[in-house]
Amino acid sequence: MSRTQASIYVLMGASSYGVVSTITKLAYQHGFATGEITGSQVFFGCLFLWLVALPACAKTKRLSRKSLLSLIMCGMVSGLTGIFYYLSLKTLSASFAIILMFQFTWIGLLLEWMRTRVRPRWNHWLATTIILSGSLLASASQLNGASLHAKGIFFGLLSALTYALFIYFSNFVAIDVNPMIRSASFVTGGLFTNLLIFSPAFLIEGKLFDGLWFWGLLLGLFGTVIPTILFMKGIPHIGSGLASILGSVELPAVIVVAAFFLHEQPTMLQWTGVLLILLGILISEAPSIIGRRSISAKQS
Repeated sequence: MSRTQASIYVLMGASSYGVVSTITKLAYQHGFATGEITGSQVFFGCLFLWLVALPACAKTKRLSRKSLLSLIMCGMVSGLTGIFYYLSLKTLSASFAIILMFQFTWIGLLLEWMRTRVRPRWNHWLATTIILSGSLLASASQLNGASLHAKGIFFGLLSALTYALFIYFSNFVAIDVNPMIRSASFVTGGLFTNLLIFSPAFLIEGKLFDGLWFWGLLLGLFGTVIPTILFMKGIPHIGSGLASILGSVELPAVIVVAAFFLHEQPTMLQWTGVLLILLGILISEAPSIIGRRSISAKQS
């Protein structure tokens, strides 16, 4: 797989995450609780991924216990991201909570640096700075008067850490395993985390048949199935540092989808922030683009 194709996979996966906040808001408006929403999301996502992975299981050699356990444990860490983010939203505005979560960009660079002992490129640091500035601008219009709570900030930063860890582990844990089986095993860990923290009562109290199934399917598709598969395919080919930067496309996706479906009107400040984020992503890939053009020019 080429670096460009892998980068596109990661961008598409992060964009899929951007749809989740709008779907979640609509589910809240229909009276469902956080535990029910997140539980149904990982339940349907896990179910769908294993159904898709079954043909691959028949053609693949038996997955070792060590690899399966590693994938599930990593999935349990990633399952904490949504939980921590929702907990931060209890005491913080959504705009400030997303800024805290977006700290995963520089955390991801540090994790990659620690693992490989290779200093991140200058353009990656510049891209991260621009992306964080754009994130702040994109959310600043809603920050006026927002109350700040230590507990909310703590959970918001934890969501950034666990999201960065999800991207980090996707880079090297059991990468020799079929991507579909990796994705299903990963999400199984997320399901375990959710069922341990929240009550699985929605499975037996009939909430699924009261309309929860619809939101669970949508969230499972856009928040679990699509991003997990695309990340598992793309991240091992570009590294977790660059993937953390490309993952920031989630915020522009959030703003665009919310404007279309929730009729939220983005301000000029927000659009400026979005353009900065896109500029940061372009800068992160600039050396690769220049390198490919130079090679093409020499060959011609």
